[in-house]
Amino acid sequence: LLLDVIPAVVIMMSAVVAGLSADISPDHTIWKVFEISFTLFFIGEIFVKLKVFGSREFLCGADWHWSWFEILCVITALIDMGITYSQMFGEEQSDAEVQENSAAGTLGTLKMLKLARLGRIVRLLKFKIFQELKLMIQGVFTGLRVLFWAVVLFGGCMYLLGVVTRTLYGAHFEEFNSVPSAMFTSFRCFTDGCSDYKGQPLQEQLRIRSQGGGVFMVAYMLLFLFVTIGIFNLIMAVFIDNVTEGSTKKRQRQLGANGPKTEFVIANILRHIILSNVLRKEAEDEMRAEGADGRRISHSLNEKLLALQEMYGYKPHTTEEYIELADRIRDEMTERDVVVTKEEFNHWLTTEKEFISKLDDAEIDLSCKFDLFDVLDADLSGELEFDEMVDGLLKCRGPASKTDIIAIRLKTALVVKMMTKLCEKLGVDP
Repeated sequence: LLLDVIPAVVIMMSAVVAGLSADISPDHTIWKVFEISFTLFFIGEIFVKLKVFGSREFLCGADWHWSWFEILCVITALIDMGITYSQMFGEEQSDAEVQENSAAGTLGTLKMLKLARLGRIVRLLKFKIFQELKLMIQGVFTGLRVLFWAVVLFGGCMYLLGVVTRTLYGAHFEEFNSVPSAMFTSFRCFTDGCSDYKGQPLQEQLRIRSQGGGVFMVAYMLLFLFVTIGIFNLIMAVFIDNVTEGSTKKRQRQLGANGPKTEFVIANILRHIILSNVLRKEAEDEMRAEGADGRRISHSLNEKLLALQEMYGYKPHTTEEYIELADRIRDEMTERDVVVTKEEFNHWLTTEKEFISKLDDAEIDLSCKFDLFDVLDADLSGELEFDEMVDGLLKCRGPASKTDIIAIRLKTALVVKMMTKLCEKLGVDP
């Protein structure tokens, strides 16, 4: 959490400082102190992440593009500071013209580097607290194609109106003396306000000077309704539909791509909970049998629980490693012949906060969490095997898709067909 919240706060502070320093005493020393402090913080952040996650995970893991972007931002900041302070403490040139040209070139480079450093604001999209902002930006990019064709449609309408108004009113009104002017005037009449260059209502002047004022009035009203209510709302509806559909498809693709990692995470947390309970029971039995000291047994139990977190000697980074470790967890729990009752499973959903957090991260609906056991217990045995829990929880991720509905229909049709054949053999009217 600290690796998310603190960098996000510092990034926002650096953006605020960049805006303030552009207006308030740009050459003041305090802004240079802030720049150095922010740069040192981001350098330290990279080293902390290298230590916490390891160089392989940080540079080549799932978020490798964010990692390299962070490094690029730091390099840009260092180059900016290097140019700034080398110019500040460098030797003065004797030739005034050469000095002026060099300063102008350096100043332009510094401005570009300072603007490039504002790009670290993009890093905010990485943090979970800005997930909604990220979804909105992704929605905008998803609907870019619709926006492009909306511009084409609206531009085509304005072009037709521009040609018509240029032909009819170009000789009498300055606002329609060319097709581009007529197009822009028509655009203003449907958006910002329909007025001439003197600020007078243009549509009223057109109605008065037209030979058929009533015809112009009806035509203008119909066109206004057609553009504002028809075209604008049509564009909005298509854009929303496209963004919603694109977001749903992208979410489904992400669920599919994250399947191996989610399987490992769920299998790992279930393994930890089950084996923790087993080890506690073993420690209690050992204490009763040997009458050993409770502190020594507790210390031994803590060591065994810490050993559970080490897994099988390494942390997974790639899809193949996630699949391999998930399979090894399944094999281990199958050998132990683990089964979970409804009481135990519902107890986990009440007390195991980490388990609930992992299920929530996997987008498993927990609004009716105490019905989850009945959903997973497909054979109605009253117990869940380890594979049955993992496979069932993976099926519960995300919203219901079209394949889920089709699968239910096909299986229902198969059951009906089997029951019909059974009734025919028994001589019962189905």
